[in-house]
Amino acid sequence: MQEVREKTPEVNKIPWSKSVWFFDIDDTIIDTAGTSGTASDGIKKVFEARFTSEQALQVQTNFNQLFDLMLSGYRVKAEEDWQNVPGGKSAFDNLVEKIETSQKRVKEKYGGVKKWSREVFIKLAADQAGVRVAPELVHEAADAYWLTLTEQTTVFPQVLDLIQEIQKHNRPIYLITSSDARLKMDSDGQFDYDPTYSEGLKRERIELLREKGVTFNAVSIGDPEDKPHMDFFQKGVKKAEEDLGHPIDLSNSLMFGDSFGGDLQVPKEQLGFGLVVLFQKGNEKTEIVDNRQIDTGDVSSVLQYMDVA
Repeated sequence: MQEVREKTPEVNKIPWSKSVWFFDIDDTIIDTAGTSGTASDGIKKVFEARFTSEQALQVQTNFNQLFDLMLSGYRVKAEEDWQNVPGGKSAFDNLVEKIETSQKRVKEKYGGVKKWSREVFIKLAADQAGVRVAPELVHEAADAYWLTLTEQTTVFPQVLDLIQEIQKHNRPIYLITSSDARLKMDSDGQFDYDPTYSEGLKRERIELLREKGVTFNAVSIGDPEDKPHMDFFQKGVKKAEEDLGHPIDLSNSLMFGDSFGGDLQVPKEQLGFGLVVLFQKGNEKTEIVDNRQIDTGDVSSVLQYMDVA
């Protein structure tokens, strides 16, 4: 367990006997970002079968840069954080604009776009490399990426330690995760979105986590409502309440995520969760932000804030 910096007695204590645990999945439970580069080898192999090795490598490189840019922008907490984003806020805004342009029908129907669609990243990466792609190739490359990612998925060790402790206290665990945004490209270069199709593919991926020691009561997936919309979190809470058979006192609930704006801000500021935990891979300290939030590189550090009651 990590050393705590600036520990105060004001941190909200959650009683074990009433606690309900909610977790984001990607980059909170599993190292998705750390595995994405390896998973992109699947994209490269698909392109190598149709184009030169140099072109395939360029597509892979572009894809990884787009993914890293989206991830960096997603994790921005304050204005000064943009200096750590490749290309800054303008590069991130430009990427979002391209994503929105490719999902006009999605935005019109659902009021927003799916920023994390790997299919869209692949198409944009190919465009940057000067490679023209058909819908079938984009879909094949995306399937190869997700297959490799699933096979190579690594669960953070401290997560398994925490889950085992939660199980000892017989408390419920719920996963609430954003959509994998499995979109379908048309011949016109536009992408369409079928929530049922997208959710089904992610549910299959999540169920495989049980084989890696990640046990949970139920999962709620962001199709079609997604982070950070209130409906996304309310859907997750409702799923948990249906599983438990009674309303949940959210002041006794904990939420874990890797992005404050994406995972924690709504639960903390609007839903009244008792404690939110921002996981920061590589952070060697546990920092108390206030009485209802800690930032840490070890999610098991939260155990010291549990009340034996």
